[in-house]
Amino acid sequence: MNAKTAFAIMLGALFLLLFITVLVPDAPTWPVTIPTNTAAGIVMWKDRTFEVILQGFIILAGVFSILLLLGSIKSRKGAP
Repeated sequence: MNAKTAFAIMLGALFLLLFITVLVPDAPTWPVTIPTNTAAGIVMWKDRTFEVILQGFIILAGVFSILLLLGSIKSRKGAP
């Protein structure tokens, strides 16, 4: 197994772990506390967390694809 394969497996496992963490609903903690006064920002973003994470994945995939494209162009220039 070369370094690229090991990095790809590690990165894939990290993305899977992050994706599962986002999908699993928050488990109640013990003791359960009742919020008294929540800020408006928390209420607005609570339902949008999954959407923001998916947009981050799309941006990250774009960055990785550009880096891979630039790497393949660089490797083609070095070959005779």
